[in-house]
Amino acid sequence: MSKRSLIIGMGIGQLYKTVLEKLGHEVITVDKESTKLADFTDLNDAIAGHVFFDTVHICTPNFTHASIARQIAPYAKIVFIEKPGVSTSTAWSNVLLSNPQTRFMMVKNNMWRSNIADLKESASKAKSVNIEWTRKNCIPSPGSWFTTREFAFGGVSRDLMPHLLSLYIAMNPDWRREQQNGKAAMQNWLLEDIESTEYGTVNPTGTHDVDDYCNIRFGNKWSCTANWRSMTYENSAVEFIMQDNSVERFELGWCPEEAYYNMIKDAVDNLENMEFWKEQLAQDLWIHQQIENL
Repeated sequence: MSKRSLIIGMGIGQLYKTVLEKLGHEVITVDKESTKLADFTDLNDAIAGHVFFDTVHICTPNFTHASIARQIAPYAKIVFIEKPGVSTSTAWSNVLLSNPQTRFMMVKNNMWRSNIADLKESASKAKSVNIEWTRKNCIPSPGSWFTTREFAFGGVSRDLMPHLLSLYIAMNPDWRREQQNGKAAMQNWLLEDIESTEYGTVNPTGTHDVDDYCNIRFGNKWSCTANWRSMTYENSAVEFIMQDNSVERFELGWCPEEAYYNMIKDAVDNLENMEFWKEQLAQDLWIHQQIENL
């Protein structure tokens, strides 16, 4: 019997649809905008028509994640919530506690890249590791909800930093014990400074009140840097500075479909494995804690 999956939000949700169909799932889609060509424009209609789902994928604006999760949880075995999860670690705990019968996971797709074991091996031999995602001019839709703190909870620290932190967890067996050794989140650009972007469009009458640069360091070895707009260079890579000062470099690029595939399959296969879900909870709370007070 095939699994049934629900996707809410058909932006990045289009990628999930492709991946879920490759997994052999029956896929139902919801998007309130009729132009997105989803099966339903109202979540209640999707629930009424299908009753229960093996997996649910929440791919809507950040400020809607918690309320949608509470609404759909009674009808789902597993709920995946796109980064950055919800507003705080406390809010994440509250969502889970209100729906103890449902499994929850913040999307951490980069942890399921096929070469994670190789990255972990290189990290174990390196004296320092720099995880960076810097774009030349890629603030997402400046002036929209993406750049409004009230709706996004933060800027690049909520958009890209969760991906870097999940890679850090995957590469560092001591991630629980490593102390944060410095952090910075700043807004380098005002809305009037931004005439164009490679991601979306600029709304010059909107709001841009979030960080567009962020760095978090752990111990003396690890650095995570996210930057939406350098205007001079791009660097999306993990760099390992080895003991002899040589550099090993892994280009990140966009996360491949297979990582999403592996993440979803692993979660479904471990539905009844409580150790798996305790680990997910620990990782998801930790990621929230790193970014909620920046």
